[in-house]
Amino acid sequence: MISRQLPKPKWNSNLGRWVLSVQIDGKRKQFTSQVPRSEGKKEVISRAEAWLDKGMRQSIKLGDAFELYIEDYMKKHGDNEQIQQIRSISRLYILPRLSNVPLDKIHISDWQAVINEARPHKKNVKQLSKKYLTNIRGVIISFCKWSLLHEYIDRNPSEALYIPQGAPRIGKDILQLSDIKKMFRERQGLWYERAILLQILTGLRPGEVLGLQRDDYKNGVLFIRRSINARGIETKGKNKNAIRCIELPEEARTLIEDQLAVTKKLQSKWLFCNKIGGKPSQDNMRDNLAALVRRHNIPKVTPYSLRHTFYTHVESYLPDRVIKSIFGHSEATDGHDLYGKHRISSEAHEAAERLAVTPLYKAAAE
Repeated sequence: MISRQLPKPKWNSNLGRWVLSVQIDGKRKQFTSQVPRSEGKKEVISRAEAWLDKGMRQSIKLGDAFELYIEDYMKKHGDNEQIQQIRSISRLYILPRLSNVPLDKIHISDWQAVINEARPHKKNVKQLSKKYLTNIRGVIISFCKWSLLHEYIDRNPSEALYIPQGAPRIGKDILQLSDIKKMFRERQGLWYERAILLQILTGLRPGEVLGLQRDDYKNGVLFIRRSINARGIETKGKNKNAIRCIELPEEARTLIEDQLAVTKKLQSKWLFCNKIGGKPSQDNMRDNLAALVRRHNIPKVTPYSLRHTFYTHVESYLPDRVIKSIFGHSEATDGHDLYGKHRISSEAHEAAERLAVTPLYKAAAE
């Protein structure tokens, strides 16, 4: 509390009430109470302290408030990949511009300028994509909602933010069916090769593939319960629907069963463990993929590109609800509830049957 900043309340005998006048940032407010004796005195002090406290919170600088926002976010969601994106966006685009500005003095034009004037920090990138600018906008909106909830601001200006017209849509590199045929036909024996091929056949996120444990595969069904992020930290996945199960067609089952056999002697709990049985690494998986790309002389792709590869080659052959059940998309994104206990078995079985006859699986089987 901040009672040390308050003058002493005075009893006005003419009015028959306690009176206390306080001021913050040029704003003056008077508090009164007709309750006699110490009870009335305590009442005006308490009300004045609450007003001052709110005023002081409103005058907090953005940089200080953002630290509190990240702290609260981590308490709620943990140290996941999303918090890393929030930190990166704030460090590159928000804090350099607004860190020392009182939060209640920031206007919609200031927030919009963060988006409009955002420039790439990588030398080989000329312009930020529409998707990345949308991510910047999303961080601002989330932070402003948090600030409003905690009474650091009186209104949320961020809902009016927009993405400038003409922001480029950057396409995603994917493997063509001919590339997939080559990768499945000409195995190179790299340590994470089966993990890479499984990602092509399932569309799992890179961290989800590496987060698989031996017990997560039972009778042809794969249970996705966790993820290992780029920093090697185990998380529960990107969103609440990331925890799901997938029934696998034969080609995907064979990959996993071969992996189980090859790594059995290491006695590791991880399905795609490292070479000594420890926790797998996204860096090592990325290096293996780069090596495969060079050896097969195919276009450069990233581990996450394999997820886009899967979607591109199956999306026209599977119903939207089935794709979403495989992908683990959040309800906030797509508005579907696909994971009820009464639906998951039939949905997973249908997905496996439909996947088995797609051009993607035919390419893998040739």
